[in-house]
Amino acid sequence: MRKGFLFLLLFLPLLSACELLEGTGYRVAEAQLLFPEATERWTYFYGEPREVRLGTQVLRLEKASRESLWAVPGALWVGGNPVLREVGPALRPLAEAVRGIQGSLLEVRAQANLRATWFYDGVGWVRLTGSLREGESRSLVQPAQYQTPDLYAFTGTETQVLLREILARRGGRQVVVFELSEPVLRPLALDPIPDGYRVGALQVQYGLKVEVVTPPRPAYRILERGANAAYQETEPKAFLANNPTRFAEVWNLVVANRIPRPPAPSVDFRTRSVAAFFWGLKPTGGYGLEVVGITYAGGTARVILNLQSPRPGAIVTQALTSPYVILELERVSRVVFTEPSGRVLAEARE
Repeated sequence: MRKGFLFLLLFLPLLSACELLEGTGYRVAEAQLLFPEATERWTYFYGEPREVRLGTQVLRLEKASRESLWAVPGALWVGGNPVLREVGPALRPLAEAVRGIQGSLLEVRAQANLRATWFYDGVGWVRLTGSLREGESRSLVQPAQYQTPDLYAFTGTETQVLLREILARRGGRQVVVFELSEPVLRPLALDPIPDGYRVGALQVQYGLKVEVVTPPRPAYRILERGANAAYQETEPKAFLANNPTRFAEVWNLVVANRIPRPPAPSVDFRTRSVAAFFWGLKPTGGYGLEVVGITYAGGTARVILNLQSPRPGAIVTQALTSPYVILELERVSRVVFTEPSGRVLAEARE
């Protein structure tokens, strides 16, 4: 009898743990949409059909029975509707985008922390900014490359439904969508508590005001480019300089063979960095470098280079050459040089 009682005491916590691991069998994804005229909450439920309580209201979750533009594949319907939708009064805008007088200039202003800003110009979506802190603004030239928005808090199918609804209300206007870092509404008090609760907040702006916008500082500046560096290794090499001493070392690899040696360009290392790429020693002339573009993310600059080699049979200088390029960049701690295909050529850290 004593052994049986001890076994029961040991077994009861295991039963409780099993019940805890089983959970409540459903999950929630909530979209908080801050439209200019109203604030809407769209809530999708996933899992097995069941009933849950929201205050005094009983929500009947069931499998989809028909097609709907608001339905997300795999989501349960709520009382015969594809989504639980609530509409409230409009809230004060937490971000704003304006167009500059010159047309292609845009400025994004944040009154709250943003994860990203997306812009629909009437043809497709472009990403205007990554994260912005409260009180920060970003001036930029409107990007030309379209891409499908990747909204942080939502799946691909949820994003499609939300963006389709946002565009359906645009009335021919351009659209800006701000991904807010924090929700603005309290989560629903559901009973039982769901196993998971995803929530994301999107502020929607229709149309752009035209204002004077200060042109952004160029993403980079070519300080020097040529084919006769003093760098004599055969392998490509990258350098990153964040102070005058390091820059002097890099500059010496360019001008060591020149008489007289030209001084290094002036660089403000409080806000800028210098990156250099040396392709390596080449057997003839005809080799060169072209900067295709530069992107910044997380303290890293990715520089895309087009490497140019002489065509077969071309008349070139029969002498050793050493192609290079030196760039002034935004302040970064890492630089990666790649080909347009994405193949990494060389990289350097601070």
